Amino acid sequence: MVDDKDMHAQDNDIARPHQQTAHRSADWAFKCYVLFSFLVMYLIGTGLIVISWVATEHGTVALVGQLYFTGGMVSIALSAIGGVLVDRHSRRTMILRSQSLRVVAAFILLAGLQDKTWLTFCLFSFTIISAAGPALSVGAMGGAFQSFFPSDRRMNVVLRLSIVGQVGFIFGTGTAGTILHIWGETACMLIFIATSIALLCLGEYFTRGMSLPPERKRRSFTDDWRDGLKYTFDSPHIGLPIIGVSLLFSVAQMTNTLVPGFVRETLHAGSDVFGVLEAAWSAGGGLVLLMSASLQRRAWKSGIEFLLLALLGAAMIGFALSKWVPLSFVLYAVMGGLFCLSRSLCNGRLLTLTDPAQIGRTQALSSMLTSTIGMTMYMLPTFVRTDDIGRYYQIWGVAIIVLGLCLAALSIRLSSRVHSRPGSVRTTRQGSASPTMRGR
Repeated sequence: MVDDKDMHAQDNDIARPHQQTAHRSADWAFKCYVLFSFLVMYLIGTGLIVISWVATEHGTVALVGQLYFTGGMVSIALSAIGGVLVDRHSRRTMILRSQSLRVVAAFILLAGLQDKTWLTFCLFSFTIISAAGPALSVGAMGGAFQSFFPSDRRMNVVLRLSIVGQVGFIFGTGTAGTILHIWGETACMLIFIATSIALLCLGEYFTRGMSLPPERKRRSFTDDWRDGLKYTFDSPHIGLPIIGVSLLFSVAQMTNTLVPGFVRETLHAGSDVFGVLEAAWSAGGGLVLLMSASLQRRAWKSGIEFLLLALLGAAMIGFALSKWVPLSFVLYAVMGGLFCLSRSLCNGRLLTLTDPAQIGRTQALSSMLTSTIGMTMYMLPTFVRTDDIGRYYQIWGVAIIVLGLCLAALSIRLSSRVHSRPGSVRTTRQGSASPTMRGR
């Protein structure tokens, strides 16, 4: 007869392998998440190069702005829906739907490249469908990330993941520019399609452990958004990074629109220089993030991300005044470094401080504000004509300097006010993780 002690020992022997299996499964899921993030940034880099160059080559710089303007409108409209859906429903479903739309969009643009009479229509279709996917799943990847780590570890991991993303973006922009120059647009889109299908398969794997969010009382979209806005406005430590992210992306949106024309008209160069410029942006970002990751044990003081934003504005002015290609590479790399570090710090604060139950609506609000500012950037060549493209960079660079310094002052003031009284900034519970990941 087996005594109770032996039975207990047997139970422990059985439980231990189950725990180890669950840990290995979660570890593999996160590795797939990292690879997924890499490939997403690779596709973003490839897509920016292909769309900007094809639109400029077969149309004008104004067409590039119109395409991104359309994408911004779609993003604003659908992010309002996606933010609530992500907080209500399965994040797995939203991520997979987003990737499926990316595959459909890629096939449409490939068809347009084969028949140039339909190219403009296919460019707009690609832009609309590509914007719809991320908008409907806004916050889903952030929610997935929160499920892997407790709040006190997220900032450091965000910086590391940002390096992965930058490497992906470097490969995307660099290889796309090279492939465009050697083999042409169709080859770029075939690689884009293959990578999109691989992303769909990866997403299906790492989201298997995701369950539905905790049950809560079903309410109208208006009520959900009212709660989300109240949460954001009552939390200035969340609202300031949202504004910062939007201003940072306004710089990226301006460069996406104007750099093809700047390369052709100011630097008098071709697609090879265009691709290397974009790769320099990503390389600068990756190098700065790599250096910052080595300082991960140091606290990032409040307001530093906004001071970096102001420096980015100054770098924009320098880039606009440059007429020498090697100097343009260096300044563009500096811009990329400042952009990436400041963006990572803003995103890290949002993922660290935002309640997982609010992440969809918080990131949807950030996306909507980013798209609204971006629409202005995209339509500049259409509504404000100038013979010197660099003038756009100079004017917005000055505005970025002023706004960055103002946000830095507000952030420092808020931080000093919080530390001067009992109780700290409201955040998610230390050590807690989103309940949407089983087995953690």
